[in-house]
Amino acid sequence: MTTPKEDVWIHSVCDMCFSACGILAHRKDGVLVKIEGDPDDPGSGGHLCAKGQAGLIGVYDPSRVKAPLKRTNPEKGLGVDPKWQEITWNEALDLLIAKLTKLRDEDPRKLVISNFDHIASTYFIPGAWALAFGTPNTHWTGYYCGNYLHASMYLTNGSFHSDFDLDYCNYAILLGNQQGFMAGLNANVAARKMADARRRGMRVIVVDPVGTNAAAKADEWVPIRPGTDGAFVLSLVNVLVNELGCYDREFLSQRTNAAYLVRDDGSYLKESPNGKPLVWDRKSDGAVPFDQEGIEPVLEGSFVAGGEKCRPAFVVLREQAKSYTPERVESITTIPAATIRRIAKEFGEAARIGSTIVIDGKVLPYRPAAINIYRGAGAHKHGTHTALSVQTLNMIMGAYYVPGAHRGVNLLGPSGRWKPGQTVEGLVTPPPIIGRAARYYDFEEKKPEGLEMHELFPISTNRSPMNQINILYPEKFKLPYQIEMLMVCRRNLLMNNVNPEITAETLRKIPFIVTFSVHLDEVAEFADLVFPEAHYLERQDLFPNTLTHTMSPATGHFYWGLRQPIVEPMGQSRRWIDVLFEIADRMGFLGDVYKLLNVKWELKDPYKLDANQRYSMEELYDRWTKSLFGPERGIDWFKKNGYHVVDRSVEEKYPGPFIRPRFPIYFENMLKAKKTVANVAAQLGQKNWELSDYQVLPEWKPCPAYGEGDAPFDLYVVNFKIPFHALSITTQNPWLNDLAEHHPYAYKVLINTETAARKGVRDGQEVWVESVAGRVKGQAKLTECIHPEVIGIAGVFGSWAQGKPVAKGKGVHFNSLLPISLDRIDPVSTGVDSCIRVKVSPAA
Repeated sequence: MTTPKEDVWIHSVCDMCFSACGILAHRKDGVLVKIEGDPDDPGSGGHLCAKGQAGLIGVYDPSRVKAPLKRTNPEKGLGVDPKWQEITWNEALDLLIAKLTKLRDEDPRKLVISNFDHIASTYFIPGAWALAFGTPNTHWTGYYCGNYLHASMYLTNGSFHSDFDLDYCNYAILLGNQQGFMAGLNANVAARKMADARRRGMRVIVVDPVGTNAAAKADEWVPIRPGTDGAFVLSLVNVLVNELGCYDREFLSQRTNAAYLVRDDGSYLKESPNGKPLVWDRKSDGAVPFDQEGIEPVLEGSFVAGGEKCRPAFVVLREQAKSYTPERVESITTIPAATIRRIAKEFGEAARIGSTIVIDGKVLPYRPAAINIYRGAGAHKHGTHTALSVQTLNMIMGAYYVPGAHRGVNLLGPSGRWKPGQTVEGLVTPPPIIGRAARYYDFEEKKPEGLEMHELFPISTNRSPMNQINILYPEKFKLPYQIEMLMVCRRNLLMNNVNPEITAETLRKIPFIVTFSVHLDEVAEFADLVFPEAHYLERQDLFPNTLTHTMSPATGHFYWGLRQPIVEPMGQSRRWIDVLFEIADRMGFLGDVYKLLNVKWELKDPYKLDANQRYSMEELYDRWTKSLFGPERGIDWFKKNGYHVVDRSVEEKYPGPFIRPRFPIYFENMLKAKKTVANVAAQLGQKNWELSDYQVLPEWKPCPAYGEGDAPFDLYVVNFKIPFHALSITTQNPWLNDLAEHHPYAYKVLINTETAARKGVRDGQEVWVESVAGRVKGQAKLTECIHPEVIGIAGVFGSWAQGKPVAKGKGVHFNSLLPISLDRIDPVSTGVDSCIRVKVSPAA
């Protein structure tokens, strides 16, 4: 592919975070000279954040990998020089294919892939490639944000994510997240809509141990002890339903399972063992199927039906919530009881239960209040329960998929292209295009074959920590194979997961590691073979905005974009998915990849791929676009126009009143999951497997750190996001580094002023922060904007790789403080507990 030298502006798409904002790139005489927001892009509206604008300088980083490299030093370790030898692409591919062929002949499951290339097209391709190759081990990615969050959202709102409607919301509680403040979904659009909402008077409450960017701009910052968010939320629920009697009875009885009758053992009372759940009908004064026409389900009372005692699920919820009195929760969270009661009252009043609004001629329920959650509140051992508590609070207000309320991401597709399913119990399941539709209600009781051990964690989507646990401790579950090769692209396992010494030990157990790298980062230093990966401004990628997963309805449209290459790849760089196709072709399974892509891309005739043909990436993209949008919308059309945009209807933006499935506020499926997990654990010889989190209602349970406050580990440490950095991928960018060096918090260790005085720590002093897993050194920043029991460390800084000279030694590496073990993961989702105790002392 050639890029002509001329003075042109080109539509493309940023790749510095999940927002995938459209850009206009100015190329002059073959050189990229300027990037700005594309006004035709609904995802950016013509605006770019600092990360997007800084993408330009990253293209020309002299530290980039420019040719394939082979390791010559057999020793591997942190700081060990690999002694790279530059080799040709043919030599590199021959070496890799020989090893892959041998491994596939022996047992293809010995290959594990770690990939965070989240573009829609490449989201499907590595999975299809791995399946055709024969390995189930394709998902060694994040340990924190996605684990508990996406599992909980699939279960409760049928989509991949958590969002809320800034167009109409008047009261928002941000629990451990900064949505609307240049973090989270579609940051540019959300920030502008947040600003508009604040102008019209929306109130924002930020509940967070750290006075973050969002907290600094909120109406109120409520400092909270780490890991106690679930107790706070359940106390709000208690005040609303038991003290104020403030809840949306119609929504609960008609749109959730709150009215379903449950037995004393927690299971539904059904018309037959495999039949529909029953509700108590006020009209007939008897138990009837939940979806019978013309009934009036009751939410309260105790009954006898068919000789069995039963009561509505809502009664069970109310009774359980009573234990979360504000007085008790004050001692757990450090939030005053009076503050909890006030916020609950404000939230209930703001929800305007019973009100309606007319939008485009449609009368809709109007619930302009929402509580939103992301990594901060849920990256704890019992994080799934925290997320389910948040969803419970939204549901009791009826603040669900209606104007002003909580919502998931694109539950309904354009013109009915996708829609949610439902179980026999009438409960929502995700559209198949979004994924995991039936897993949370239909479980497999078989011994796991994959490293992630899905059968042992059936209510989960990302079980990445189990990859590391199985590689590190193969005797634990005794899988019939051990990993012999790791393939990595766009994932820094050493920076983004747990203590790097532990991860280094894990990587040393893998005989051969291959990476596709823009820089010689920390993982590349453990690699045996490195391929130069193309920068995103050198790539052609179809649909980088994954609208089924990370595109907020806040954009106002459905849209599909094309990332176009702006400049020629530096050196010998290539896009890694092109290499995957070449490997599959040379190994003889490319036809199988095509067959799987026919399914994953839902290709229709005449655009289905012929397994006996060979296609360029442009030809593949051309078939996909034409299959979706018709023959006039091929890849050439996208090159010229940049985006295919479809207006979003009221039903698609606010699907709650227009769909049949109900939303679960009572999780009866957890009972079946608990039995299934117990049986799978028994097959694996795990006699004391932790099952207590499989409960029908969320509870607050303390993290291990909650009871570990004895001296000297008397403080908590938390991680927080800086709005102009994303994971570790932006740390090598010199423009963003310059911003961080001038930011008061980015590269510092935050300590409460009074706490620092007790510790004898001065502002600007070098300090050690030490946990049971490791220790880090940084410069203290004394501030009132942090909970007095907490140390704050921003971002994913503290790089040590020689191939990242800008990032090396800058800031503090939070993840060095984190251990990993089965005792420190969420037993439902496998999310690693990032709630850890530390001690702080002045550095010598």
